Amino acid sequence: MAMVRLNNPFTGETVFEQDSASFGAVAEKLALARAAYRRWSRVPAPERARRVRAALEVFRAAEDEISTAIAREMGKPKTAAAEELRYMIERAEYLCRFAEDGALADLDLSAYHDADFQGRIRYRGKGIVYIISPWNYPLFTAINGVVCALLSGSAVLLKHTTTPSVGRLFERAFHTLGDQADLLFNITVDYEVSAEIIERGDIDQVVFTGSVQGGRVIQQSIARRALNDQLDSPFIEAALELGSNDACYIAEDADLEQALLWAVKIGRLHNAGQSCCAVKRLYVHESLYDAVVEGARAIMAAEVNGDPLRPETTLGPLFGGRAAIDGLLELVADATARGATLVAGGARETLAGCDFIQPTLVAGVDHGMRIMKEETFGPVLPVMKVRSDEEAFGLVADTRYGLTASIFTRSRARANAFIEALDFGTLYVNRCNFVDARLGWIGHRHSGNGSLALSPEGLRAFSRKNSLNINGAALED
Repeated sequence: MAMVRLNNPFTGETVFEQDSASFGAVAEKLALARAAYRRWSRVPAPERARRVRAALEVFRAAEDEISTAIAREMGKPKTAAAEELRYMIERAEYLCRFAEDGALADLDLSAYHDADFQGRIRYRGKGIVYIISPWNYPLFTAINGVVCALLSGSAVLLKHTTTPSVGRLFERAFHTLGDQADLLFNITVDYEVSAEIIERGDIDQVVFTGSVQGGRVIQQSIARRALNDQLDSPFIEAALELGSNDACYIAEDADLEQALLWAVKIGRLHNAGQSCCAVKRLYVHESLYDAVVEGARAIMAAEVNGDPLRPETTLGPLFGGRAAIDGLLELVADATARGATLVAGGARETLAGCDFIQPTLVAGVDHGMRIMKEETFGPVLPVMKVRSDEEAFGLVADTRYGLTASIFTRSRARANAFIEALDFGTLYVNRCNFVDARLGWIGHRHSGNGSLALSPEGLRAFSRKNSLNINGAALED
């Protein structure tokens, strides 16, 4: 049986080691979760929301414990991990509020029928939702699926192998809600067992956040499941939120201070650039180009690589270690070899025996360079000068990905033109790299399959729909 092992990216010490659970062991948990789903789905949605909201106290009480664990397991600075926890709770509370306010109430369409007919669409839990969460935002990515699934009336099987402390905390919080037990099981499994769960396990939906290649593997497993005629539910849905190469455009009338804060400090450097929706391509109108490059250089100079447990650290080590750094430096080298200018960083540095990449700014890039075509998962920002909105919009659209794009401008007309010209899951105006629980989160093209999380629509997306077609004329009270 395969061993699942995790090393601290800063110290190199092993912080987690456990045998992968077998498919048989997981199947036993799925049987318990199936029974729990049947009970839980009969609890009214507002009451489900009340119980989920109460469970959030487990997270509040564990802030120091879990932020320390995240720092040790994936390298995020402890201060940033604590911030993620607080925003995660806020996100979950919004979702509970949507359920309390009727997001899962029947959609009554009787007004479109004759007087004696009633028509409604009912929203119920799907059954068991298998959620595979990544390491980069371990709390955010897990809560998106877990709370939507629980509120809709489903039970959850959670795989959080790369940040196992988070998975255990989720099980502690959500395994039992009120008098309902077995609602969430956290599992430690290797890739082979995970594929087996998808291909023949008693599940009803897969939620995956991760790489494009990982999304392909999930879809292949789902396709193999569809060939298994012995399953009660051979055809299941996958909700995929994958990588991206998101772009930001700073227009000629942008508020420069605001644009630099969002596009560089938050958009590129937050979480050491390890975000699916980070700003990975920056386009700047020629009138502001020099000021933006200088402002970005100053912001990067103030960043501090180091021990994620120390409060002064702003950038922890990359989760992918030396291999991740090598990949980023290769993209930088390709760009400079093709004529780009290295403004800041561009080198490896070693602190306390741990390799880091310096925050890196590359100016004078173009779309002939790999750095503008491939996803950069780290604190590396390429900046390209443009002469017009039309040129910028075309360059922003020149990607196979479809997660987010952003613009900074004071002009409502320019913002509207940007929105109309582009097709991404989320379009930002004067902000970026921000997932808002009040709005849907969607990835198109290579960034996902259009499935929706968060918002009231996200609760409904996690639901099984029934059409109720009732001829009232034939009924007696």
